[in-house]
Amino acid sequence: MKKITFCVVVILLAVLVIGIHDYMPSLSTIPVYQSISNTQSTNYAEKTPVHHSVSNIQSVKAPVHHSVSNIQPTTSGKKAPVHQPMSNLQPTIGTLAISHFKDVPDMTLTVRMSSNVTSLLNFFYCTMLRSLALYWSSKLGPLGLILDKESQDDHKFAENLQQYQEHLGMNISIHYEPLPKNKRVLTVVKGRSHGYNRQLYSSFIMDKFISTPIVAWTDTDAKFTTPVTRDNILTGNKLRVKGMNTFQNNWIQGWDKLGIKMIGKPMPSDFMTFFPVYIWRDTITNCRNHILNYLNVSTIEEAYIQVGSQDVGIMSSVNIIMTYAYYFEKERYDWHIDIGNVDLQKYNKLRLIPGHELTSPDLTPDFHVTLHDKYYKDDKNIVNRQAYCAAVNNTVLNMEQNIKQMCEPFKTNEMWLLFEFCNTIKQEHLTTWCKNKIKHCSSMIKEHYDKTRQLVNKGVYNLDLKKVKVVEEAAKFHNVKCQPFL
Repeated sequence: MKKITFCVVVILLAVLVIGIHDYMPSLSTIPVYQSISNTQSTNYAEKTPVHHSVSNIQSVKAPVHHSVSNIQPTTSGKKAPVHQPMSNLQPTIGTLAISHFKDVPDMTLTVRMSSNVTSLLNFFYCTMLRSLALYWSSKLGPLGLILDKESQDDHKFAENLQQYQEHLGMNISIHYEPLPKNKRVLTVVKGRSHGYNRQLYSSFIMDKFISTPIVAWTDTDAKFTTPVTRDNILTGNKLRVKGMNTFQNNWIQGWDKLGIKMIGKPMPSDFMTFFPVYIWRDTITNCRNHILNYLNVSTIEEAYIQVGSQDVGIMSSVNIIMTYAYYFEKERYDWHIDIGNVDLQKYNKLRLIPGHELTSPDLTPDFHVTLHDKYYKDDKNIVNRQAYCAAVNNTVLNMEQNIKQMCEPFKTNEMWLLFEFCNTIKQEHLTTWCKNKIKHCSSMIKEHYDKTRQLVNKGVYNLDLKKVKVVEEAAKFHNVKCQPFL
């Protein structure tokens, strides 16, 4: 009798163990998340109360869907089969990815856009998102989209895009911004559309939507050209900033004039010459509070209207916020300013306020991980091919024969592209930073690709071109057809 009882107990325990095993998901399929926001040095936002609030702000965490086989690539919202199988794409969650980015504070790659502007949609899918899917690690943080709350098109755009998260190996967070209470915000900058005005105004309240310590701010027409590493973002615990002397251009002088009216300080550099712009989230809060105090107004809407209505140029919100950071929080950032072939003493006398001069360490060369596709002439689509070939070169990835053949001509090419941003509007460092330091710039490129090669070989980046196809499939919902990526 005891033997029978013992056997029954053993059988029941075996069934229980098997049941638990079948029920538990495989550990390899569970994404690892980490919150390390406390690594940020100082929380200035706690010392500076926010005087302005935005009502009805919503932040929606995008759900992860497990299939893209039922998304119709049209605007009807009905479902139909996808034309290409994408089931073998997996998010990158390797332990090296966690290790490589372990001390990087959480960030959100942030884009402010509206889906009812055809050109923005084309740039978003065909330029930004296709390259982002290859070269941005999900361990750095999600893609955060700030959209128009009242726009049904924006809601449909978000719903469609959310279907593809898992197959892109990234998280997408959606945030809906209500219309400003004072509608003059939409018309105050003469000669600019409602959407343009709204996007500029929105820059000053991004911290109301994005909750991560770092806002990695980019435009829809920024094209990533290389995997992004920790060293492209941080030096120690300071965020990297790049700027350029472009004051010879009339519109830059207009930006400077309006910036002075907004915060009372001249631009030390043009900070619109690279993306993403990495900003401590509370720098935006602090900048807004400074603007309210400086202009003696109670809301940022009043400030935007007061300054924007002055016919002295066009406003550049990126330059206003980063100029504030330079004068009031300089120690929190690592500055890389290209003053061109101008003497430093002369540049300081011409551009900077006494006591806030640039120093030699502020002029250290750095390269870009994106270029400004809207202003980059590339009729033969060389950029994407060269960038991809540089990323996969000498890695363990098993490339198809046609990719190997495509990359053969680029094997001996140096990726000087990393020191360019625009070419139709001349914004490059080859004739400035690298003019007399060509070996130094070359060694920077080599060091970067040595590092990315290790990350690719360990699976931090898989450089899977199927993800480009996923983006193109998502774009069909809006009847957006991209030119071939390679």
